[in-house]
Formats: sequence, C-alpha cells, structure tokens
Amino acid sequence: MKVALLRFSILALVATSSTACINSRETVYRQTEPVKVEFENDAAARIFYEAFTKSPESRERNEKTTTFFIPLIVNSHRTEKDSEAFALNSAVRLCDSNADGKITEQEARIYAAQSK
Repeated sequence: MKVALLRFSILALVATSSTACINSRETVYRQTEPVKVEFENDAAARIFYEAFTKSPESRERNEKTTTFFIPLIVNSHRTEKDSEAFALNSAVRLCDSNADGKITEQEARIYAAQSK
C-alpha cells in the first residue's frame, strides 16, 4: 500500500510539474468617438461641463471582466473598459432633450439640476 501511494505521489508530482500553464491577462479600452454637439452660448457650455465634471458618471467607466480558467492548464483574464468619451456621449444625449445636436442654456440648467 505504501509503495502504491509513493508511486501515485511521484506520478502526481511529475504530472503537475510537466504541465504547461498558459496565463494571459489583457485590458482592452473600447474607443468611442465623441458626439458632435453645439452650445447655444458660452453659459450653456459652462453649465453643462461644470455639471458633467461634478457628476459621478464622469468618473465611472463601464467595465466588463471575463475569466476563463482550467486548473493547471489555462488561466485567461480579459477586462474591457469604456473610453472617457463614452460617459461624455451619454451626458450629451441626456442633456440634449430634443436631440437636435444643440444644447441650450435651459437644457444645460435642467441637466445640472438632475446631476446633483
């Protein structure tokens, strides 16, 4: 019995030491083009950008992580993150309530009040 256990232990040690482990880690940034937007005046732009920079959405980035793991063989870890333009685009769409591509001072004030 001891001999069989010793052989099994040696076989297990050899098998684990000779097994190759593929380990990969990758971070991918999903690039998004900023949407084109006009502002009615300088006040509208200032109000919008001040509200955006203070809002939590300007600092948060959507992140997706995928891990694939087979013990002693493969360990793969992939993270996908949105670019900074993604949050700005979301804020512009939210602020531009009539979707005409132009943010008025009134729309900027409404967005600033909602962002608090």
